[in-house]
Amino acid sequence: MRAALLFVLLLCAASVQATVVNCPPAPGGFTVLLSEPTGGAMADRAAVERFLNKLQFELDQARDERWINPGATPVAFRACPRRAPALDGSEFSAQVVEQLNDQRVLLEVWGVVDRDGTPPALSAQINYLLVPLRFAADQRETVPAGLQRLRYPEAGAAPTTDAVQLIAKPLDLDAFIASALGLKLLREHAYEPAHANLCRAANLLGAMLKRPITGRSKTELTALHGFVQDSAARTLRDALADPAYAKAGLLRLQNPTRPCAGEE
Repeated sequence: MRAALLFVLLLCAASVQATVVNCPPAPGGFTVLLSEPTGGAMADRAAVERFLNKLQFELDQARDERWINPGATPVAFRACPRRAPALDGSEFSAQVVEQLNDQRVLLEVWGVVDRDGTPPALSAQINYLLVPLRFAADQRETVPAGLQRLRYPEAGAAPTTDAVQLIAKPLDLDAFIASALGLKLLREHAYEPAHANLCRAANLLGAMLKRPITGRSKTELTALHGFVQDSAARTLRDALADPAYAKAGLLRLQNPTRPCAGEE
């Protein structure tokens, strides 16, 4: 009886530590969800919420957006208090991902932030779930991993005690947002902004791959880079084959064998 009770308590503890509570997306546009980090870097509930609010402000205000919004559909960042997925992303079932995709969520960001060393400095593993890519995988399409994982700081980088500065990497976030936005728009047959974002993503991902990223992270990032480049070419082919695409459309000037030649 005691063993059974202990097992139930452990299951309950696990469900508390890793939860995907609802986080309303931005109305009328695309959304990036900023979920809670776990780990020992933040002392209490108030510290976690301060971090999320500061991170959302930093990403909303103090950056140059290196993706291309289609018309009047902005990308908004949403802090998600008490939403804390497991590090392996196991809660993101096909049903959960379909709901996020329908809500036009592009990306979810979460991970583990720890404080260690002498003097103590911060380190993190941050997960980036590209929702359109995971949705495509759930539809049995052949795509690379929708969950990208990166560690911070990278080899040779200066240590920091500011969790927001550790995580709010403009290049990384913009690369993943442009990738997800381009793939989402391609599925919606919005060819021109899809192509522009996929080419922007290809350039940003290429720049990331020049950094000292190793192991599985580099393998998965390399696969994403290649897929984004292939998707830019596919966008051109699909546009040219679509009778609804404008006769004077700008993509008719592009060559699918060099799909991003005009964007480099």
